Amino acid sequence: MAAPVGPVKFWRPGTEGPGVSISEERQSLAENSVTTVVYNPYAALSIEQQRQKLPVFRVFDSCMAIYVFQLRNHILYLIENYQTVVIVGETGCGKSTQIPQVAGRVAEERGAVLGHEVGYCIRFDDCTDPLATRIKFLTDGMLVREMMVDPLLTKYSVIMLDEAHERTLYTDIAIGLLKKIQKKRGDLRLIVASATLDAEKFRDFFNHNDTNDPSRDTSVILTVQGRTFPVDIFYLQRFDDVFLWSRWKVGLRLERDVTHLSRT
Repeated sequence: MAAPVGPVKFWRPGTEGPGVSISEERQSLAENSVTTVVYNPYAALSIEQQRQKLPVFRVFDSCMAIYVFQLRNHILYLIENYQTVVIVGETGCGKSTQIPQVAGRVAEERGAVLGHEVGYCIRFDDCTDPLATRIKFLTDGMLVREMMVDPLLTKYSVIMLDEAHERTLYTDIAIGLLKKIQKKRGDLRLIVASATLDAEKFRDFFNHNDTNDPSRDTSVILTVQGRTFPVDIFYLQRFDDVFLWSRWKVGLRLERDVTHLSRT
């Protein structure tokens, strides 16, 4: 039995011709298609050797020499067993750059794009992804704002306060609120890092142990060896009226001295 045939539609002159929409779809697909060409200069090497050539591995090797990175297992152990870890270290030990690093450096070391797995949030600038970001850098003011929106900070598992000795109004508020949050959330971990810090006071402040049993302490101190570099101070014999001119002459003198030392 033949299928019923509908009315035949004819093309009227002056209107779109038959098949125009199909040709346009094919043309749009051709325009949106992208041909990707990948060039691998290390194709002749093994997979393991190719991985060692990646920039992430070169950055990883440079991090191995930093003192804090060498204590990675110690830090992970303390974070797992204590609610609060107070890290005291001299300038240059890697507190700010390794526990964790600044947002751009973290993204570079993890091979991630800034704003996805690693991001930051400051006033009027939020470079994060709500679904993909796992490490988020905040100012003390933005941290307090996060507490106003989410009082228990349920989206975070570890909070790090860097340069805690630089006390500001928002820093003091955040420290007080974090102590209250820890009483409600036993799984929240807090890291307090600073170069010049009264560690005992911070440890006692965040210690929720009301007994005399040291094994039940919830706060601990970790001291990291520092690495400082000698700094020479140069004084001007005479201060010129024009400050920029004086600074320019000092810069030339330093450059000349550095060039002389490099040659010798």
